Amino acid sequence: MTPIQWRFAAFREIRTLEETKQMLHDFAKVGAREGGDGFVARANTGRNRARAAVIAATLRARRRNARDHTLVGPVIDAMKAHGQ
Repeated sequence: MTPIQWRFAAFREIRTLEETKQMLHDFAKVGAREGGDGFVARANTGRNRARAAVIAATLRARRRNARDHTLVGPVIDAMKAHGQ
């Protein structure tokens, strides 16, 4: 039996593809929409991988998140449902 030859450069290429960034941003947009007013989605590509995030961009959204834990509740649930 021959050992597996991992192609690490291929993994990095997949993680930094524009399509990967767009897919992650789509998930974040679903979460931001569920969060409501003041929650926004953003995405960028770093050196090793694409990343996306939902942030509370306004003072009202930050207060709502602090009180109701919006980012760790309904936002994540909506993103999980989107992936199924």
